[in-house]
Amino acid sequence: MIPTTDDPIGDNPALIVIDPQQTTSESEEAMSSGAASIPGGRDAVMENINTVVEHARSADIPIIWGKELHRPDFADYGAEIESCEPEHGIVGTRAEQFDPILSIDEDDMEPAEYVIVKRRYNFFHRTDIEHILRTYDIDTVILVGFMTNICVHYTAHGAHEHDYAFRVAEQATAAPSQDLHETGLKCMRYLQPRGIQDITDITARLEEYDGNQLVKRVKESGQITPKTGPV
Repeated sequence: MIPTTDDPIGDNPALIVIDPQQTTSESEEAMSSGAASIPGGRDAVMENINTVVEHARSADIPIIWGKELHRPDFADYGAEIESCEPEHGIVGTRAEQFDPILSIDEDDMEPAEYVIVKRRYNFFHRTDIEHILRTYDIDTVILVGFMTNICVHYTAHGAHEHDYAFRVAEQATAAPSQDLHETGLKCMRYLQPRGIQDITDITARLEEYDGNQLVKRVKESGQITPKTGPV
């Protein structure tokens, strides 16, 4: 059941890191997403994402890393072709890789961490994210990443429609302009007024959190369950 308290991380949280990919040269300026609630631009936001990730790892909660990717011929681009955004997330460009600032090695993933590729802004749109969230009995998703007004906002909306609470770490998300950043935060506050949280409140609660027992099992044994089949 969705938690109805002011807890900055809910009862049983997971972390979703939204689209922290490298930008391509042709879209670097338009998609730089340096407008945030903190000074320092995109790099400062990336460092805050790292901070939340490290706290999530220590707290033994699942972490889901996301990428928006599209085929080079735009066959899966859909209505995004009508967007004011420049071409983005194209397979075969730097957008296939996470930003090197981030503390993730895709060739050697940490236990209970997963990479999901999405084709739309909303992380819940035709991906397998809910399989993972249900496995770990998640009721709240902590959101960090890019962009506040688009993919973070639409993923928060997706979580809301699927009856999850969301908690956006405000200082760990950004948009192309300050106006768009603030508008994104305002729209998400409208959906769930407690859904926007200060990063220090989130990390402080993660330090106190007792951990997800299934995550602990995966870290100890490498699997959710020792076997499958009839019991």
